[in-house]
Amino acid sequence: MAADSLKIAIDSTAWQDYRASNTGMIVYYGGDPISELPIREVPERYPSDIQPEPNYETGTFGFLGCARTKIRSTFVKSKIKYLLFITKYVGTNEAFKEKYMVTGYYRINKIADVKRRHIRYCAEYSCLDEKVCYALRADEVRLVSAEDAYPVPPQLFKEWGFSGRLTRQSRILLNEEQTATLIKYLQGKPDITAKYVEETARLQPHVEKTEEAADEEEAEE
Repeated sequence: MAADSLKIAIDSTAWQDYRASNTGMIVYYGGDPISELPIREVPERYPSDIQPEPNYETGTFGFLGCARTKIRSTFVKSKIKYLLFITKYVGTNEAFKEKYMVTGYYRINKIADVKRRHIRYCAEYSCLDEKVCYALRADEVRLVSAEDAYPVPPQLFKEWGFSGRLTRQSRILLNEEQTATLIKYLQGKPDITAKYVEETARLQPHVEKTEEAADEEEAEE
């Protein structure tokens, strides 16, 4: 979807004000091996099963893709304010290879039921049997570099009450004190969200024009 069309679609959605406690939820995303920045994984070609989430370009989560319906539902029902992002670094900086880190967060202030949108526009969706499918929208987005990310050693996972393998279906719930520690740390680092957006755009696969489209352009010339 073109950027202008996407903005219109987001702005025209019936977003509701969302008030929550100062608690947090950590969710996992896969990184991209081509970039030094810990951006989300970028598909090598389209169409692709890789969803553009977290969608830091728009400050939304669960709007463009329908994965992790239950995670988003738990987030809303639990009245959580901060959605934090963790990844296992796979980028080009060897100093951080295979290390877990919290790279940023959303502060959520809007939610919307996008079940009908997902069923209509998504090739795959997980909300067919759900009453609602929430999308989350942030009024504050902060993402940092690998150097500035919050390191997560094995012991910290235990302190958070998490065990097992971290996957896209994992969620780690934090109390207000735990959340405040992460948010304060990240707020003390430079926000490079714009660089995340630029790098993600740079690595997007080139979409070849169809012969029909090329013929139309030549005819217009």
